[in-house]
Amino acid sequence: MKAVIDTSAVIEALDKGRGDLLKELVEGYEELLIPWVVVYEYTMGHRLLGRDPWARKQALEELGSIVWMEQELLLKAQELDVELRRRGRPIPFSDVLVAATALAFEAELVTLDEHFREVEGLRLRLLEEGG
Repeated sequence: MKAVIDTSAVIEALDKGRGDLLKELVEGYEELLIPWVVVYEYTMGHRLLGRDPWARKQALEELGSIVWMEQELLLKAQELDVELRRRGRPIPFSDVLVAATALAFEAELVTLDEHFREVEGLRLRLLEEGG
């Protein structure tokens, strides 16, 4: 099974000493997919903290495959965003992109963020902070 890794899960696995989670992700899925917006959020957070963003980008590239925006993914994200807004249940734009990636690749989404429950048809693995 494939997994899409959300920013919250990346932080938990790489920055909070969760070697158990990191091992479980690497060994438990046939492929780990990391949306480009997760790369942006994660490296930007490190830049704001005065840390080297390129070292963190390299860590992500070693963890999984980066998924860049393409036309099909753009359309999937727009459809999802419209549907959530019409239901009165919008989620942050970056998370629309993450959810659309998981749906497009028929992958499980690994996250700590409960609001992904709003996305119909999304296979979700909710983590708890700290394990």
